[in-house]
Amino acid sequence: MLLDASFLIDLMEGQPEAVALAAAIDSEGARLRLPTPVLFELWVGASRVGGRTSDREQLELLETSYEAVELAAADARSAGTLQATLRRAGRALGTVDAQLAGMALARSEELVTGDELIMGIGHGVPVRAYRRKKSGGT
Repeated sequence: MLLDASFLIDLMEGQPEAVALAAAIDSEGARLRLPTPVLFELWVGASRVGGRTSDREQLELLETSYEAVELAAADARSAGTLQATLRRAGRALGTVDAQLAGMALARSEELVTGDELIMGIGHGVPVRAYRRKKSGGT
């Protein structure tokens, strides 16, 4: 399973929906992987001016806790094709979200997310979703 930034942030914040999904996934013994585009998103957030040292420390711990998976050529092809299809329909995703959806699609691997835009994307993208509490975050 590929982990989205929304899920990881909610998990770190202890949001009950994310914690419950993490427990369910853990009981299944699923292989959890951290896409490098998600690392990019998380490092941007952790490195903002005034960012807390604890945020960067948590991120460093995440990097060692999960297997990192890089965006490969097949992922990029899948993401680009999907994004073009979505744009024609007036429903484009942000670049990183499109890359994550493309990775999930190309690898037939579920993307664990609380992001409503990704949850409703369709087009065969395998998603494992939960409902996030509204908090003004990602």
